[in-house]
Amino acid sequence: MSDARILKVLRDLQSRGRRPVVVEIPSGDPQVEPGDEAGELGLRLWRAERDAMRFALRDSGVPVVRHVVGESLDLAPAPLLSGRIGGRGRAG
Repeated sequence: MSDARILKVLRDLQSRGRRPVVVEIPSGDPQVEPGDEAGELGLRLWRAERDAMRFALRDSGVPVVRHVVGESLDLAPAPLLSGRIGGRGRAG
């Protein structure tokens, strides 16, 4: 989520009839020393950029789900399974 070029790639996938889903794997916030004003401002900017990317992805129709550390990765998209997320159904 740190590279805005991913939006173009995901939009390209959507234009080809695919339904991408982004699984955000938390890496933790950068560490800032107490009292480091420049570091604190940088951290706020970093968080704002991540929020903006989440918004842009969702605004483009790409669901963003978060992986919970310690849980199996396949549980992250589970909330999306309550509705159809696209693609072809299984035959049978």
